[in-house]
Amino acid sequence: MSSQKWYAIFRLACLTCMQSLSEGAAMPLVGLGTAGIKDGSTIKEALRMGYRAVDTALLYGNHAMVKKALVESEIPREDIFLITKVGFFPASMELPKHLHAAFGMARLAAPHPLKPVDDPSTGGGLNVKGQEIEALKLSLAEMGVDYIDLCHIHSPATSALELYAAFSDHWYGLFGELPHWSSPMVKGSLRALAEQESLDHAEEARRQRQRSWQELEEAKRQGICRHIGVSNYPVELMQEIETYRKEPIFNQQQELHPVAQFRHVQSYAKIHGISLTGYGTGIIVEHSEAKAVAARQGRSAGQVLLRWSVQKGIAVIPKSNRIDRLLENLEVLNFSLSEEDMADLDAMDEQKTYYWDTSVCVSPHTRHEL
Repeated sequence: MSSQKWYAIFRLACLTCMQSLSEGAAMPLVGLGTAGIKDGSTIKEALRMGYRAVDTALLYGNHAMVKKALVESEIPREDIFLITKVGFFPASMELPKHLHAAFGMARLAAPHPLKPVDDPSTGGGLNVKGQEIEALKLSLAEMGVDYIDLCHIHSPATSALELYAAFSDHWYGLFGELPHWSSPMVKGSLRALAEQESLDHAEEARRQRQRSWQELEEAKRQGICRHIGVSNYPVELMQEIETYRKEPIFNQQQELHPVAQFRHVQSYAKIHGISLTGYGTGIIVEHSEAKAVAARQGRSAGQVLLRWSVQKGIAVIPKSNRIDRLLENLEVLNFSLSEEDMADLDAMDEQKTYYWDTSVCVSPHTRHEL
């Protein structure tokens, strides 16, 4: 099929296959993730072939690349659903004083391989809890736009230990940097320390999360973001927001695929009118069941995994530096999975995460087990 035909078909698909959200608005079910995108021309080509949602974050350090793509695509700003994330780091990376000697330091650096908290390319110290408005204004300037369609709080972590414990899945899953035999010791130790801190400083952590949410609510009132949401938040902390919010949670973005289905999150979101955006399908494309369904469908494993989400009404934001893969990802709007296919993919659930485990940000006394 020619590139012109692809463009016509999928531009229509992206504009019409939308996910209805709690405030009567809608966003494309298939968007473009930009974490790891190496060249702005990839974003530009994605927009030209029909993508109408672009997901980025201050942490990614690619807002300038997004700006260039938006300008060069020549697509009207109002036709693009632009998403970013702020408030990634806790207000402070200081360790509790009683741990200074054990760690040999008073504060932790950003988890490897992230850039330092004050790195100019990723917010210059603004990508922290309590600075969401200023971080969002910086994001607008970097992308050359007047408003963001959807802004998330990137992480619920309110301390250095929470951030490390929650982030540690990256080292064993996404990045595969550490040997698996060390996982129980490293992750278990971090969890134990983070859980103790959450017990000792529960009210302080709650105030920090509340301030973050109120910063986004104020940003919405100022008109610099139209909708607000959260990323990587467990159900308990979305329930917490319900106790002080004035604006609804528009969207929750998190790892969500057949191996990590978070059914309790799906149920909570459905009851409360919160839409979901899932990421992480790329890490499980070698799963035998996904390959078996793909073979029956005459599709790639990546396609059927994305289609599983879309068919459940969960938006997806796959990323790729390859044009052919970008087209392939859009094509998930052009076919359906059978009940048998969906059941087989549903059966893959292992409650296994490769990116985040933010249950550590919840007091052990209030945590809901998966």
